[in-house]
Amino acid sequence: MAFSKTDMLKLIVFLRPAARYLLIIWLLTIITVSSLPNIPTLKIHTAKVEFRLDYFMHFCEYGFLTFLTLLSFTGREFKIKFAKVMLITSCLMFFAILDEFHQKLIPGRSYSVRDILSNLSGVLVLTIITLVLFSLIKNKFKPEE
Repeated sequence: MAFSKTDMLKLIVFLRPAARYLLIIWLLTIITVSSLPNIPTLKIHTAKVEFRLDYFMHFCEYGFLTFLTLLSFTGREFKIKFAKVMLITSCLMFFAILDEFHQKLIPGRSYSVRDILSNLSGVLVLTIITLVLFSLIKNKFKPEE
């Protein structure tokens, strides 16, 4: 059985009340993992190219953080003001940069501009995707009047 678009939207509606708790858990996970020394870099080697998975992981990590943050700050109607979106996005971008600087202080870890770009890309792309999802939810599941 496939997971339909309607099922995905229902899941997001279902998760909204717990989003703040999930956000706190995810933030603590990011801070904990960022504080671990000497984490190996995951790579995929092919005949011609080496693909570093850590960039993709950074993108997903901050994308999920963005989704949970926006979900935490939206109301039951899935409306969120543009100014609030901009403030949240700016704070997440600042946190992403700060997290990389924090890693520079951890033995065996390093500061990487590419990691920052992956983090920021995750924040920006998932901000857009999340707002599109909220719009779909508003149109599909309008509250009964």
